[in-house]
Amino acid sequence: MAPYSFVTVWYFPAPREQVWQALTATEYSLWWPNVLGTRVLTPPEVTGVGVRLERRVRGRLPYTLRYVTTTTHHDPPNELAYDSVGELAGRGRMVLADEDGGTRVTWYWDVATTGFWMNLLAPLLRPVFAWNHHQVMAAGERGLRDWLRRQMAPVRDGMTG
Repeated sequence: MAPYSFVTVWYFPAPREQVWQALTATEYSLWWPNVLGTRVLTPPEVTGVGVRLERRVRGRLPYTLRYVTTTTHHDPPNELAYDSVGELAGRGRMVLADEDGGTRVTWYWDVATTGFWMNLLAPLLRPVFAWNHHQVMAAGERGLRDWLRRQMAPVRDGMTG
């Protein structure tokens, strides 16, 4: 397995509770263009710790990764941690904090690829795979910023919906 460790920081001019709501909704594809789909693997009555989601993600490179996350820590609206299995195996965590009238989100993603071809090519293509990850994260930040802006527009315009 080829290990990777990423830390990504996002900032949104929106309340932490609203950002948390978007980040803990199961269907990221509403705002994250690289998330091709999400399948909920737990019954609807399971919330927080124990929630299992299968996600399919595709970056700019011509491959799709499929992995399943299981929530291991759930502290709304501050922190969510999860284990990942599948083509990305490891741990992830997102931490939300108030900053400058908005919300800072720090993502920690410590994973290893499990696919034969990715592991075979990792010694040569590790920088390209890391670049692809950063592109996916940047697209997620842009997508969520736009989505939050649209969600807040009625409030800014004095309308209540």
